Amino acid sequence: MPGELKEDLEKIVGENNVSDSMFERRLYDHDIAPLPSEISMIFKTIPDVVVKPRNNDEVSEIIEYANSNRVPIVPRGASTWGYGGTIPTNGGIVLELTGLKDIGSIDEDNMTVTVGAGLRWNGLLEYLDERGFAFNVYPSSAPSSTVGGWIATGCLGIGSLKYGHLREHIKELKVATPTGETLSLSRESEADLFESFFGSEGTLGVITEATLRIHPKAEKISPQLAAFDNIGTMEDVISKVVVMPSKPFFIEMQDRDYLEIKREMGLSELEAEIIALFIYEGTSQQVQEDVSNLREIVYGAGGSMLPADEAEEEWKERFYHMRIRKAGPTLLAGEVTHPLSKLQYVFDETRKIKKKHDLKLGITCFMVSEDTVLYMPMFLADERVRWKFMSLLPVINELTAVGLRAGGGPYGFGIWNSFFLKQVYGEEKVREMKERKKLLDPNDVMNPGKMYQVKTKYGIPLWGTAFKLFTSLLGVLKYF
Repeated sequence: MPGELKEDLEKIVGENNVSDSMFERRLYDHDIAPLPSEISMIFKTIPDVVVKPRNNDEVSEIIEYANSNRVPIVPRGASTWGYGGTIPTNGGIVLELTGLKDIGSIDEDNMTVTVGAGLRWNGLLEYLDERGFAFNVYPSSAPSSTVGGWIATGCLGIGSLKYGHLREHIKELKVATPTGETLSLSRESEADLFESFFGSEGTLGVITEATLRIHPKAEKISPQLAAFDNIGTMEDVISKVVVMPSKPFFIEMQDRDYLEIKREMGLSELEAEIIALFIYEGTSQQVQEDVSNLREIVYGAGGSMLPADEAEEEWKERFYHMRIRKAGPTLLAGEVTHPLSKLQYVFDETRKIKKKHDLKLGITCFMVSEDTVLYMPMFLADERVRWKFMSLLPVINELTAVGLRAGGGPYGFGIWNSFFLKQVYGEEKVREMKERKKLLDPNDVMNPGKMYQVKTKYGIPLWGTAFKLFTSLLGVLKYF
């Protein structure tokens, strides 16, 4: 019972760190994306209690308690993701991890720093910058996203183009499992298990601490902004730039419609078919050579370079793609990866969807490897206009389907994308993932009803066919 649950958890973390008030619990029944109240017919999204541990020992004890009593437990950082990964499906405990935010001293001999999983990325980046260091890969939501949250859900972001996947920059993870164990995982010991926690979405255990590989701060960072008359030309330029010996640190693209929304809001004066922001970092000499090569390629393709102050402004605003939501008042978005070679196809298909649903939709995307784009179409809505808003929710599935047809996939699964798991990984890989889940979490208390098999609050599996039928029926609500 919830009352008993609260009392038991207070014995672990103290009464000030557990809440069963309806007001606070309602703050944890959604993530960054708004949900219609009708979803309560399928899931119990309001947790029974919210608990806020302060250290690894408390986390471990809470998980062991939940496992022993078969209570669902949902780990939650800042919940900046929009696919339902931190939303309860059957109540239980929400484990609020932002209290685990300590930063250990920098180990300059090994060039590492150990941090709590609840630390926000911007806090880490600022801490390192003040001391002459940098971490080379971080999320585009760094001001709010937590270290543990991004390890569990993302791993590809700003800097990935040049420096690779997040796992390459983490020396060790400390993890609490449902059996009450605390594991220290690295590539040198338990390599497979270490790898499995990246993108595990809180279903295997709770990441409480990470030891990160750091680097000296770059001597120079140079933003460069280019405009193009068509997507094909930009794609050609990017394909040449990313294979050069010295890659850009970051490349972001914004289309004419995204720029138009920004202009309407007074956020920018840029006007072009499409723009690309190129960031170079390194020694002053190397950056100078890189910028010279970029300009030669852009001008040779018929593109144009925009003023330096506009490039600086775009780089400064790199964390705030979703600020256009103020024009909504609601913002919905897709988030998929796909090959660079399919960029024109994905843009064309997205614009067909935009026209079909009469959407105010803009596109921003960035390179996360030499041949992979993280594609983020965003469209405005108004959740206050109930039926119209609900009719637009299936559009997110349509955008994900475009990425899948292009040879990519959703950027994470949570609840809403779990039906694509086999399509992305294949049956054999999914079988391995489920076996690991069963081994580490035999009672299925860690973020249940997500990723591997969505279940309703009644314990009934929700299969992909039923989900697709449900979402397609939502589309007819626009006529009401």
